[in-house]
Amino acid sequence: MFDETVDLVIAGAGTAGMPCAIEAVAAGLKVLVIEKTHQVGGTLHVSLGQMSGAGTALQRERGIVDDARAHLDDIVRINRGTGRRDILERTVPLQGDTIDWLMSLGFDMDPSCPVVLHLHEAYRTARTYWGRQGGLSVLQAIAPAFEAAMSRPNARLLTGHRGVRLVVEGKRVSGIVVESGDGNQQTLSARAVVLATGGYGANPEMFARMTGGRALYTAAMPASQGEGIAMAEAAGAEIVGQNLFLPTYAGVVSEPGGRQIVWRHMPSLTPQVRQPWELHLDGTGKRFVREDDPSVDAREHALNGLPDMSFWCVFDDAVLEASPPLLPGWSAEELSEAWRTHPSFAQASGVEALAAATGMNADSLRRSFADYAAACRSERPDPMGRVHCPRPIEGPVFRAVRMHGMVLKTPAGVRVNDAMQACRADGTTIEGLHVIGEAIGGSTLSGQGFVSGMSVTPSLTLGRWLGRELGQRLSLLRTT
Repeated sequence: MFDETVDLVIAGAGTAGMPCAIEAVAAGLKVLVIEKTHQVGGTLHVSLGQMSGAGTALQRERGIVDDARAHLDDIVRINRGTGRRDILERTVPLQGDTIDWLMSLGFDMDPSCPVVLHLHEAYRTARTYWGRQGGLSVLQAIAPAFEAAMSRPNARLLTGHRGVRLVVEGKRVSGIVVESGDGNQQTLSARAVVLATGGYGANPEMFARMTGGRALYTAAMPASQGEGIAMAEAAGAEIVGQNLFLPTYAGVVSEPGGRQIVWRHMPSLTPQVRQPWELHLDGTGKRFVREDDPSVDAREHALNGLPDMSFWCVFDDAVLEASPPLLPGWSAEELSEAWRTHPSFAQASGVEALAAATGMNADSLRRSFADYAAACRSERPDPMGRVHCPRPIEGPVFRAVRMHGMVLKTPAGVRVNDAMQACRADGTTIEGLHVIGEAIGGSTLSGQGFVSGMSVTPSLTLGRWLGRELGQRLSLLRTT
C-alpha cells in the first residue's frame, strides 16, 4: 500500500480509468489506480466496443465528409434532446481524435468501418467503428500504454482492491478508503479522486431502486455493482437519470432460471439485418409493436411500455424451417437442449396448448394469428403497420421464445459539471471528486435512447481529457 499522499487516486481500471491514468502519469502526477478485480479492462471484456467519431482519418480516406457539429446534431435527433448538451459539447469534438489515437496504438479496426450501423437508431453518416474482436480490440490497443504508464516510478496499480467510501473533510474529498480481498482496509490520501468504477448492471437491488422496481436482465460484467455511484452519493453527490431508462431490444437468458444474457446468444431482431418472420406478443398474447419497424428506438420504447419488459417471440415449425436463423449464436446442441429443458423456450401442438405453456390468453393468440394471416394474404393491412409478412403462423406445432428487455449500460449516475466534477443537488461541486465513464450514467450522453458509439468513445475521450486537465491543475498546485 501507499503510506504517502498521492496526487491522484483513480478507482477503476476500465474504459475510462485507463486512459485517464495514462495521461495523468505522463503529466508527472503521482497516480495510484485501484481495481477491484484482478484484471484491467472492465466492460471491454464483454462490450461490442462500438465507437463513434467525426472527422477521422479513416473517414477522409473513404471520402466521407463529416464533422463534430453534424455528429452532435445526429445525437440530439436520436435522443430527442434528452442528453446533457454541455457534456456532449465537451466530448464529441474530441472523439474523432480518439479514434485516430487508437489507430496510432495499433487498433485492429474492422475493415468495414466506418459504417452506418442499425443495431441502434442509425446516424445519417458513416461514423461508427469497432474492432475485429469487439471491446477486446480496444483493450488490446490501450493495455500496453497503460502497462507502460503503471511501470513508471510515479504510478502504481493495485488490483484486488475496491473502494469502500470516500474521505470527506469539510466540503472536499481528500481520499478514499480501500479494502483488499482479505478484508483489510486502508485510507489513501489524495489531492483528487476520480471515480471510473462503471455502472450497476449486475446489481439487481440498485437497478430496481434506480428504475422503479424493474427486474434486471443483464449482459453486464459481474463486477458492475455501482460502488462508485454509491460512494459519491454517500459523499453528497446527486444521482440523476433514474427516469431515463430504456431497455435493449431484447435478450434471451442463457441459463434456465437465470437473468444473465450472453451476447453470443442474442436473437437477430434487427430488420435491417434479418426481417422478422415471427410475432412479438405480450404476456396476454397481444401484439404490442410493429415487428419490422426500422426504428430501433420505436421498438425499445414499445418494450419499455410493457410492465415486465418481456414478450414471447412466436412462430411455427414452417417458419422455423423457412426463415433465416432467429438465434444464430446458439449451436444446434444448445438449441436442442433449450427446446427440451429451458423455461424460456416453449413448443406446443395447437393454440390452447401454446397458451397453457406460455401463460398467454388463447383467444388473444387466435386474434393475433388471424390478423397477421390476413395481412400475409393481402386481405387487409396489418393492424400494426407491418410490411414484411412472409407467411401466416398457423401451426399445428407452435414455438415461442421468451425475450426480455435487457441492460448493458445503466442510465443513472453521478451528476457532474462539464469539468467532470461531482455535483450536489444544489449544483455546487464536491471539490476533489471527479467522475467519468458509466458512473456518470449512460443517459447523461445518450439520454433516453441508445446512440451508437456514445458509451465507449466518451469514456475513452473524457478519460484522456480529464487526465490531462488534472495533470496541469494538480501540478500547479503542487508547486505553489
